[in-house]
Amino acid sequence: MIRSKGEKTFDAFNVVFMVILAVIFVYPALLIVCASFTSADAITKYGYSVLIREFSLSSYHFIFQTQGLFFTSLKNSVIIAASGTASVVVTGALFAYAISRKQLLFKKFFVMYLVITLLFSGGTISHYMNIDSLGLMNTRLAIILPSAVNAWYIILMRNFFENIPAGLCESAQLEGAGNATILFKIIIPLSFPIIATIILFSSVDLWNNWIGAQLFIDRAHEHLWPIQALVRQLETDFKSIVSSIGGGTSLGLNSEGIKAAAVVVSTLPIVILYPFLQRFFISGMLVGGVKE
Repeated sequence: MIRSKGEKTFDAFNVVFMVILAVIFVYPALLIVCASFTSADAITKYGYSVLIREFSLSSYHFIFQTQGLFFTSLKNSVIIAASGTASVVVTGALFAYAISRKQLLFKKFFVMYLVITLLFSGGTISHYMNIDSLGLMNTRLAIILPSAVNAWYIILMRNFFENIPAGLCESAQLEGAGNATILFKIIIPLSFPIIATIILFSSVDLWNNWIGAQLFIDRAHEHLWPIQALVRQLETDFKSIVSSIGGGTSLGLNSEGIKAAAVVVSTLPIVILYPFLQRFFISGMLVGGVKE
């Protein structure tokens, strides 16, 4: 197929534009990674740079050799991300399956009830009061439970379920299968692309959720902080946090390098998870995001 001059020009412009965007996005991350491997003297003398002038593992040595809060926060993040993501998938699948069935009574009401939660929110103050009244302050559940049901993910799953041929479910019903059997043995195995997409979205969202810890977990219970909350506290209150994780005084420490290393370590699990799920991302979003 012969391509026109305009199409070739557009492709060339598109490639240049994408390369520029890639550089803009990658450059800050590269600065952080290089700073984490740079000695304190080099950072003080030259500042942040993509060139590692004096290679040093002192920042990572500090993080992995000190005991207590840092590794505890990593464990908390794993628990919160895993539990929260499992809750999102289970509640989403149950709700989405129900509203995808044509025979559901008051189906429009439940769909509208779901959509309203996307348009209106009670706000931070009411959210805080609700968590406090439930007695969830200073617990991991204060972060996990509010994210256990996500209206947008339910809509994506509902749309995906509705694109599965109805004949499969009807055949199973003729064989005596109930709704639970149809959902867990037919619908969910065929819906892995959208489920993998939601797992990716939800796990990233929960892993990066520092505001929940900031609101619901005070300094006296810092052992319950997720990793991103600890990283933020390192940025805002380095001396006291370093003391908490076993570093004593912050004098003589590579503060910028430690902050950069903490960011790298806290980001690494999501970077590792992404390649395993990204191949399902496009198909899951394409089918789940379009209602025929």
